[in-house]
This record gives sequence, C-alpha cells and structure tokens, in this order.
Amino acid sequence: MTTKITDANIDSDKQDNNAFNISLLGFKMAVNEGLTVFNLVDGVVDEFNDESGTDEAEGSNDLYCGTSDYYINSNTPDGGSLTLSAGFTTSSVTEPDTSTAGTNPTFKSGTYGSYTVPSGISSINIFAWGAAGGQGNRPCASQNMGGGGGGFGKGTLATTGCTSYTVVVGEGGLGGCVAGPSPTKGLGGAGGIPSPCNPATGAAFGGGMAGVFTCAVASTPIVLTGYTAPTAIVIAGGGGGGGYTERTGPYASPTCFGNAGAGGGLIGDAGDTQTEQTSNYGSNAGGGDQEQGGQGGSGASGTGGTGQLFAGGNAATDSNIGSGGGGYYGGGGAGIGGAPFCGSYDARGGGGGSSYYNHPQITCGSTEEGVQNEGGGVTQPNYVAGTNEGFANPGNGQDGEDGYVLITACQPAVATSTTIVSEPFTSTSVATSSRIVVFEENVDTPTLNTDIIASISRDGGTTFTNATLSDSGYVTGSSGQRILTGQADISGQPSGQSMRWKLALANNTVKIHGVSLQWS
Repeated sequence: MTTKITDANIDSDKQDNNAFNISLLGFKMAVNEGLTVFNLVDGVVDEFNDESGTDEAEGSNDLYCGTSDYYINSNTPDGGSLTLSAGFTTSSVTEPDTSTAGTNPTFKSGTYGSYTVPSGISSINIFAWGAAGGQGNRPCASQNMGGGGGGFGKGTLATTGCTSYTVVVGEGGLGGCVAGPSPTKGLGGAGGIPSPCNPATGAAFGGGMAGVFTCAVASTPIVLTGYTAPTAIVIAGGGGGGGYTERTGPYASPTCFGNAGAGGGLIGDAGDTQTEQTSNYGSNAGGGDQEQGGQGGSGASGTGGTGQLFAGGNAATDSNIGSGGGGYYGGGGAGIGGAPFCGSYDARGGGGGSSYYNHPQITCGSTEEGVQNEGGGVTQPNYVAGTNEGFANPGNGQDGEDGYVLITACQPAVATSTTIVSEPFTSTSVATSSRIVVFEENVDTPTLNTDIIASISRDGGTTFTNATLSDSGYVTGSSGQRILTGQADISGQPSGQSMRWKLALANNTVKIHGVSLQWS
C-alpha cells in the first residue's frame, strides 16, 4: 500500500530523522538511475549526471567533471596538478588555446609560432629538435653524401602567466635541388643556400634551427637579423647540407662522399666528420659554437660563407656543395677544393649549427648533438617520430626531416571560490522550513560552514538562508562520499514557491556529487 507522506502522518518526534532518511533513500535511488527527481513531502534529488540541474548563469567557477559527474572548486578537473603541453611543427600546433601555429616561413614570407604561458604557471619546460640537412644528389651508389642530423636542446624557464614567446621551427634542408633551380622549402629563418642551386647537382640546404625566443621575431628571409644573443632561450642546431665529390686512385672506395656535419651540442660538427670544431676541414665547413659561426670551407675553386648568429653559411658558388645548418651560431657553408681529388678534404659537406641553453632564466639545460645523419634527442621520451633525421640513401637527394618544439608546464591545483546554484523548483505550497542533503567528497580537508556553505531560497534566489551543515557519515564504508545534512528556517523570506539551493565553496578543494532538497 502506498501512503502519501505528509506532515500529519510523520511522527513529530522523529520527523527530522525520517526526513533525512527519505532524502538519502531518494538520492540512493537516483544514483542507481531509478529516479532523478523524487517528490518527498515536497522536494527534489539531483544526483549529477550532467549540468542540467544547475544554473550556469547564476553560478561562478563551477567546474564540472563530465567523466566522473561532480562539481569541483579547483582550477583542475580532479583537484590534482595538470600537465599542459603544446607541440609545434613548421605550420601546426597541438594546443591552440595557448599557442598560435606558424605559417611555415619561406625565403620571402611567413610567420613563426607563438606560445602564451597559462595563468598560474611559474615555469615551462622547453624541448627543441633542430631540422636535418638535405642529402647530396648524384648518380652514385655510395651512401656518403647524407644530410647532417639535427641537434636537440632543452631547459626549464622561469616565467609568469600570460607571458608570450616566439617559437621558431626550422624546416628540413632541401636535398640536392633535384626539383629545379628555385628553392621553395622554408628553413625557419636559419639555414644557408647553395648557390647556384642547379638541377641534378649535389648541392643541398642546411637544416633550420628550432627554438624559443623572448620576443616577437620577424620572419625575415633566411636570416634572423636585428636580434642579439639574449633574445634566444633554448635552441637546437640544424644539420648541415650534404655535398658531393669523388675519390680517385688508391682512395677510390667509396668513390662518392660528402657527408654533412650534424647539428647540436655546444659546438656543431664540421662537414664529413664527427668532430666538434669551428674550423673548416678543407672544403668541409666548420660547425658553429657559442661565440661564432662555423668557418666556411675553403678550396682553390671557391670558399663557403661563415655561419652567423642563428643562420647557416651559404655554400660556395658552384654545384655539388652543402650549406651550413642553422643554430645559435650556424655552421659554415662548404667550399670547393677542385675535383677529382684523392682525399676526404674535398668532401664539400656543410657544417652543423650549435645548440644553446645558457639564457639566465634557464635551469636544467642540456643538449645532444646528432651523429652524422642521425638526429640528437631521438631517445627522449617525448620525441616525435619523423623529426630531425637526415638521409644518406644512394643518390636520392632526399630532403632532411623538419624540426619540432615541445613546451610543457605543470599547472598546480588551486582551490577556487566557487558558487553552485540550482535551477528553480516549484513547490506545491509556500514552504516555511527546508532540509538539504549534500553528497560531498574531500580532496583537501574542508571546514563545514566555512569552506562549504549551504543555503536555501523560496523566492527564486533573491533571498537565501544558510543551513548549518553537519557530517552524517559516509554513503558507504569509511571513505569516499560524505553525507552532509542541514536545516534552515525560511519562513522569514519573502513569500514564494520557487525553491533553489546554493553551495558556496572556498579555501579547500571538494567534489560535490549530488544534492537533495526537501521542504515543508
């Protein structure tokens, strides 16, 4: 037999206890999805499955976690620290809320990316992989004309929220210029140019650097002009461009060679070596370091350009030569010693650019250079496949892989001042008293009626009366959701039949899983 619950048939000595039990029963039925709104004497139960029961316009900072169905007064969805990340390619970004992608700068136009530090962040971690140089191109079975692998650099930067930085991502060097005389591949403002760039020659571009700068950086053609060294925060050097020449006589194995120097490290590798040095090695250019660009390769038939701040040096004016990789200071461009030549001094490989992490606000900085065609930093846990590797396939003139920049930050959890207000519920009569049940879960350790304040209105939310909350134990067991109960006399409020509940949360983080409101 079903009996309507009214004031008349409830034992007045046990009325409060019975009302609480009925509210709890209604909530448990709601949790089991048997009921979402439960009429008591007059009342509602809202076990959160979505945000439909709350008034978003009236609430503030009421972050709702849709995966676990609760409200939380925190800047993070679970009340714990949150790792934020933004990854940059030459023309895309993984996190558009904090970042703007570049438009893949070419020699004449384009823009670099930008990153804005989220509010509340005091440091960011920067990871950069420089681009690889292009491979030399000749009809030769040798695998010794490869583009230099790009380097790797990282560091932790002390900063403040809302600060913006410029992100430069170098593009892989154009390999061998086999597509025609007009280079169209952007180098992120930091690679050299083989000149001339004739079809079917061994000439190859150096790879662009990758890095983060403290201010807006204009996308000038090739070279980042007008900027000083403190502008750079972290840089990963690009690999040099591969060259080409042939051995004769007793040194004719392999017949073709011209490997470029890899980028990265505090000093980039010289062309056709795994040696960190700024001086040239015959026609092979030197690598950049922390104070100067790599020396251009020399030779009787042409001398390559010296590497510059942020930019690789141009190759000598002829074919079969590699230009320097970009970097903090770029590698030099290769020269021409004359061919045929019986020694490796005329390999014509471009020098690798240097990395950098010595900005005064950087801590935990380090760098890793590439090794010949292999890029540096490829074993990093956050390495992105298809990044900063050079190639040495026989005679293919293959482009080097692009660079990449990753910025991460740890956002600490902070309790926020939050207000959650229900939608109005129409009562069947003008209520004079009301009881509220709150199903709450601790993240921190709140103080009832200070950090969690419950109040009730009968006039649609114009007037609220506080209900003094008490802890009535856990829903189940000895942990998890707590049952908070409170009662308020609302007879002094302006007369009305539009009921609302309100929760004000502050100081300590909690999760609110549901609310039951009863009135009579």
